[in-house]
Amino acid sequence: MARKPLVKKDECISCGICIGNLPAVFRFDDHGKSECYDPEGADEAEIQVRAIDLCPVSCIMWEE
Repeated sequence: MARKPLVKKDECISCGICIGNLPAVFRFDDHGKSECYDPEGADEAEIQVRAIDLCPVSCIMWEE
């Protein structure tokens, strides 16, 4: 089973980097915070490099 990225919404600053880079994986929720809606929209390596590593407040991580 593939890992799923988790967004700590209380730390998200709504910058949109993850959504801009991976719109097939992330979107804004009803409160303007990022959320992962389709973890299978990209492979794990791409999610790591294009969302997790670029998040300016490090609020995206792998769900345990």
